[in-house]
Amino acid sequence: MYDFMEYCLKRFYRTSGWNEENQYSNLCSWSRAILDFHTPRGLSLVISKLPTPQFKPSYTLNALPTLNGSIGYLYTSRPLEIGTSATVDFQDMIDRFRIVVKQPTTTTDYRVNLDYLLYGRMFFPGARLEAMYVRRISEHLQCLITAVNSPRAYVSPQVAMQLQYDVGKWCSECSYTSDDGLLGLRALYNFGQPVSTGQWSIGTELYYGVLDKSGGLSTGIRYRTLPSSSAPPISFTYTLNPIVGHMSTSYVAKVTEELVMCSRFDFSIYSYESDLAVGFEYRTKNKKIDTRVEDHVVTLTADRTEKLEGLIKARWGMAKGLALMWEGKFKNTLFSLGLTADLRSTSPIRTIGLEVQYFS
Repeated sequence: MYDFMEYCLKRFYRTSGWNEENQYSNLCSWSRAILDFHTPRGLSLVISKLPTPQFKPSYTLNALPTLNGSIGYLYTSRPLEIGTSATVDFQDMIDRFRIVVKQPTTTTDYRVNLDYLLYGRMFFPGARLEAMYVRRISEHLQCLITAVNSPRAYVSPQVAMQLQYDVGKWCSECSYTSDDGLLGLRALYNFGQPVSTGQWSIGTELYYGVLDKSGGLSTGIRYRTLPSSSAPPISFTYTLNPIVGHMSTSYVAKVTEELVMCSRFDFSIYSYESDLAVGFEYRTKNKKIDTRVEDHVVTLTADRTEKLEGLIKARWGMAKGLALMWEGKFKNTLFSLGLTADLRSTSPIRTIGLEVQYFS
C-alpha cells in the first residue's frame, strides 16, 4: 500500500496529466506490482491531515520492532482532491495490476500554470532528512530533484536530478546523482497506435560513473494488450544487462476479473545462477446496496458498479521465499497485513506486520 505522501505524488501526476507508466524505469511495472511488493514489519500507524487542498502534513509512528517515526509536509501548486481514508477510492491507494491510459490534455493549461510539488520529511531518531521538488515545465517536460541528508553519516547530502521528456510515442530521461557522480540516459519507444489491440515497446538505459570511470547498459522489450482489445490483458517483458550478465523474463495474465497471475525467471549468464518467482493478486469487490422506502415497503437495489474493497497478494520465489499480504479498508481506516517466511528453515516466519492509515 502506498503511504500518504506517495499517494499524493501519484495524484499530482494524474491531476497534471503526467503518465509515469510511459517510462523505461516502469517497463516491468505489472510484474513488480505482483512479485516485488513490500510487506509491513511490526506495527505502523500513519496519520495525515487535509487542512487545505494544497498543503498536507503526515505523521508516522512505528512501534515494533523498534520505536521510530517521521514528520512530513507536502505542498502543491495545483489543488489535489484526496478525500479522507473513509471516502478515498481504495484501488488508487495500492500498488496493483492496472492499465493506465493517459487522458488528453491541452497545451494552453501548461503555458498558464506551471505546476510544482514540494515535499519534505524528517525521520526520528537520527534526524535524517529527505526532500523532493517536482516541476512541470511544459506539457511534455518535467524536472524532478530529490535529496537525502543524514547528520550521523558525516557525508555531504545526496542529490539526484532527473529531466523527463514524454510525448506519448516515446519518452526520454536524463539523470545525475551527486554521491557517485553517475550520469544516466533512458529512453522508451512505443510501436503502433494506442487504439490497436496490443503494443510493443522497446527501451534502453546508459549510465556512466564519473568518479570510478565505469559504465553500464541495459535494454528491454515489452508487449502488452491495450484496453481497446477484446482479449484478456496480458504482458510479456524481457530485460538484459550484458555487462553484469543478468537477464529476466516475466509474464502477467489477468485470468478472471478478480485474479491476476504472474511468473518471472531471472538468470545470470556468467555465474549460471537462476531464480524463479510466481505470484498472484486476488481482488475482493463489493456492490453498493441502496435502500428505498415507498409506501412502507423497503426495497433493496444493487448498484451495477463494483468497487474494490480488498486485495490479497501472494508470492513465492526460490531466493526470497514466501510472502503474503492482505490490504483492505475497515470502517474509516486503511490497513495492510503481511508476513514473509522461509519454508526451508526450522523457524519459517521471518517478519510479520500491520500498517494502519488514517487521514481526514
